[in-house]
Amino acid sequence: MEIDARAKEKVLEKSGLPPCLHIPIAARNEDAIIRFIGKISDILVTGSPNKALLVSPYEVPEINFRLPIWQIKASAIFHYSKQVWVHVDYSGYRKTFIKAFPNEDLTDFVLDHIMNRRVARLKGFNYLRIVPISRVANSCSGGLTEKWGVEYNNTPYMRERNKKYPDFIQYADLADIVKMLDLKTGGSFQDGVRDAIKLIEEC
Repeated sequence: MEIDARAKEKVLEKSGLPPCLHIPIAARNEDAIIRFIGKISDILVTGSPNKALLVSPYEVPEINFRLPIWQIKASAIFHYSKQVWVHVDYSGYRKTFIKAFPNEDLTDFVLDHIMNRRVARLKGFNYLRIVPISRVANSCSGGLTEKWGVEYNNTPYMRERNKKYPDFIQYADLADIVKMLDLKTGGSFQDGVRDAIKLIEEC
């Protein structure tokens, strides 16, 4: 497996997350997935480009169990051995996820891309990882904060920067991780994200 040095640098500098929480959530294309994330074990929905992929990560980083976050049962989702990745323009998440995981009970869940699709397009990412989360956590994680993300990445400076220095993949930040844990991020004040800081501090 290759390492996307720019993506690693960003997650370390901007998020300060430990290596065991470096979780890929977006990729430029299929080649980026294969190079930096994992093997495409199945094409769930074909197309040109393919619409949905089942990805098996090459490796799981060494887990630091001194971090309280690993005591939360939902943290198992971070490094699942099978992950569903969809094209940014594809919307048939639910049926695709059920195809990949027919025994998964999704009664109280929606399927959601961890990264906002509009942000992904602005950054040049064509594939996003999707995960099941509750409707409450999903609605709480959207809205104003996603609007800020779109506005920021749509500025002339960021559009030029993303075009000039394209990343191959992107790792989750703490807000993304909170969302994957099916917790509320806390709306515009991000209280849930602030409270989650204690989850990534060693006991």
